[in-house]
Amino acid sequence: MQLIDSKAWVDFSQGLDIRMMNEEKTEMIKQMRIKNIHFAWDKYEDKDIVIPKFRMFKNATGWDKRKLTVYVLVNFDTTIEQDLERIYTLRDLGYWPFVMVYNKHKLPPRHYAKQLQRWVNMKAVFETVETFEEYLDK
Repeated sequence: MQLIDSKAWVDFSQGLDIRMMNEEKTEMIKQMRIKNIHFAWDKYEDKDIVIPKFRMFKNATGWDKRKLTVYVLVNFDTTIEQDLERIYTLRDLGYWPFVMVYNKHKLPPRHYAKQLQRWVNMKAVFETVETFEEYLDK
């Protein structure tokens, strides 16, 4: 494959669809020079499909969270509990969640989705403040 043969650095900055990932694609990706790969988990109801795929990809690559980012769409057809479940699940699986807020510009200043985004996307804070509830208490 050209990306492997070129030995050039590859930047997957758009969210790849983890639902399409399999062992063959994972092996090809492992052969590429990648600093960070981005996936997306937009729909909560995909959890039974995406969680095993995330687990498979992580186990097959052995990469740590510094190389594995997942865009998480919030405030679109989900509850705060579902958003938190996805964020905590990704963290437990060894991925960096990155919160993307749907219609952010239409939300009031202290809306939970904005606060959630601030907590998760500030890596130093997300690493030291274990839960969203703790973050809100500070």
